Amino acid sequence: MALGGSGPRRYAEAILDIATAEGAVPAYHAALEQLGGLDPSALRMLGDPGVPLERRLQAAAAATHGQPGPVRGLVALLVRRHRMALIGRIAEAFTRLVEHRAGIARARVTTAVELDGAARDALVSRLSRATGKTITATFAVDPDLLGGARIQVGDHLVDASLRARLHSLQQQLAR
Repeated sequence: MALGGSGPRRYAEAILDIATAEGAVPAYHAALEQLGGLDPSALRMLGDPGVPLERRLQAAAAATHGQPGPVRGLVALLVRRHRMALIGRIAEAFTRLVEHRAGIARARVTTAVELDGAARDALVSRLSRATGKTITATFAVDPDLLGGARIQVGDHLVDASLRARLHSLQQQLAR
């Protein structure tokens, strides 16, 4: 499973280990999701070395009031190290790790035309059977595909679009 950025992933793995040991993964997940959605101006203030450290730590403590202790500690550490801008990526990495452990995979399905609900459900069901995982899919439309679909599950991409097939045929004929 590829996660962007080793720093956010390491923080997320450490917090997930603690949350798992405490049996409180949902509470930690909710706390990180909330922090990941902090207003950009608040994040800038928490990471601004021009603002006295004590003031930034007080603001961080107020923002994490009622959250699990290790999450509060993580935020204080990020403030001290001027890395508070990573909190959104840490929250995302945490979510991906939780999903991975639960056997959930995300899929991005792009088709040339909009699929109806039944077609979407059937495609998700086939992907689940093929991968052995529970699939959560997002769907998009790209008329440039001409037909077929482009499906990405994690790092695996299957391009079964008419555009890709035509390109492949063009390459074979050019030889």
